[in-house]
Amino acid sequence: MNNLILFEIGGYPIYASAAVITLGLLLCAVMTLLLYREDHRSMAAPLCLAVLGFVLGLLFSRLLHWYFNAETYSSLLDALTNYDHGSFCLPGMLLGIWLAAWICRKLNLTATMGELLDAAAPGVALLIAFIRLSALFNTTCRSRIIVRTKWLQFLPFASGLRDTAGNVTYRMATFFIAFLLMLAVTVMVLRFFHEKGRRRMKRGCPRTGNTARLFVLLYAAVEIVMDSTRYDSPLMHFRMISVLNQYSAFISLAQVFAGFTVLGILIHFTRCSVRCNGFRWYHVGVWLGFFVCLFVIGKLGEYNVQRYAAYLQCYAFMSAGCIALVLLVWALYRSCVSPRELY
Repeated sequence: MNNLILFEIGGYPIYASAAVITLGLLLCAVMTLLLYREDHRSMAAPLCLAVLGFVLGLLFSRLLHWYFNAETYSSLLDALTNYDHGSFCLPGMLLGIWLAAWICRKLNLTATMGELLDAAAPGVALLIAFIRLSALFNTTCRSRIIVRTKWLQFLPFASGLRDTAGNVTYRMATFFIAFLLMLAVTVMVLRFFHEKGRRRMKRGCPRTGNTARLFVLLYAAVEIVMDSTRYDSPLMHFRMISVLNQYSAFISLAQVFAGFTVLGILIHFTRCSVRCNGFRWYHVGVWLGFFVCLFVIGKLGEYNVQRYAAYLQCYAFMSAGCIALVLLVWALYRSCVSPRELY
């Protein structure tokens, strides 16, 4: 996975990609501390989240990659102790952060998980941006799309890969496009945290956690499209229940995770909206729109791009479906906000 070595410490190589990710981790922790401190004196919760989130996120992201790519490692112990080879799955990192926030809540370090995750959301978005940028120094997270147009063969559009014979192939720079998109997500989530994250909600709707939900929603939209373009996307190859592989071996783990998180957020805001507004016609409309978006993303986008390789058309459909999903969930969220906060 790693290529460029910056320097060595005691014979142990320090890779450029690892240095970039480490910088992202530090910025994420500092940003979380600063945002949490705006409303709280105690720093115990964000510090605990930083430590536990790192440990659990690394553990889960590595475990997921080992499970679906066991041939890369000699054993599970090798996957958990030797980071000179192999890779990781970002869904595991997000699961680790969520579990770390849950532990912090159980330890009474924070009043709610939502307020802690809200403070962490912009920093985690920035961390994911740096994780994507780290691929600049290795050969991961490139697209299967070959860029042959000369004036597009540079960043952010394409990245050259040299084979053993010295030939250079320019592939769409998925990692750099994702980096730029996640920087935009960081700005949007940070702005939401300061301007709308503390909005008064209607009775029966939690006031905290909405910044974190917006982050996950936007990340999922980016990941669904970007992960589809990758030639090294982590696919779901089951080991103990291998009979499922005939249905799942071509499906991206990141896309499935993103889809389920969007579904969970949609269910949350639907319940909140029905609780505070009563059942309305637009609830049916939102769910019908959700299934239409799934068809557009899954059939017109992902299925057709794998079958026909009509990249421009399929990714246009997929992007439009993801944008529509975000707008549908946003509409439900606004139906839960107190009218005095909207006008």
